[in-house]
Amino acid sequence: MARSGVVTEDDVASAQSPYSELVRRAIMGIILGAIAGAIQVWFFKRDLMHLWAAIAAGAVYMITWVVFTDRLRLAGGKVLLGGVSGVLAAVVWWSLAIHADDAFIQAAVAGLCFGAAYAWSDQRMAAK
Repeated sequence: MARSGVVTEDDVASAQSPYSELVRRAIMGIILGAIAGAIQVWFFKRDLMHLWAAIAAGAVYMITWVVFTDRLRLAGGKVLLGGVSGVLAAVVWWSLAIHADDAFIQAAVAGLCFGAAYAWSDQRMAAK
């Protein structure tokens, strides 16, 4: 059969790069990290290192979450892997923004909670 020249959703999906989801999530992480960092700088009067740390942590979270769930297809579910990604992002944030030993546990717990919550929310939005 001759094609009518109409582009279907299947044509668009097959033409996407295998890295498009990774790049899209990395950009989303940078944007969310910039928002979180701006809040820390403007409202909590932190220095600019907190802004850069939040941007890096946002990108690390989104990239590791996509790699764990889509590329490596690790077992454990998206919420658990989101928590692990959150801990990794918290380690990045902590190492760039705060170098105090007592803040590491707080950052890791916060990363675990927020990472799992974001993954759970994203999973619920995808189900709709």
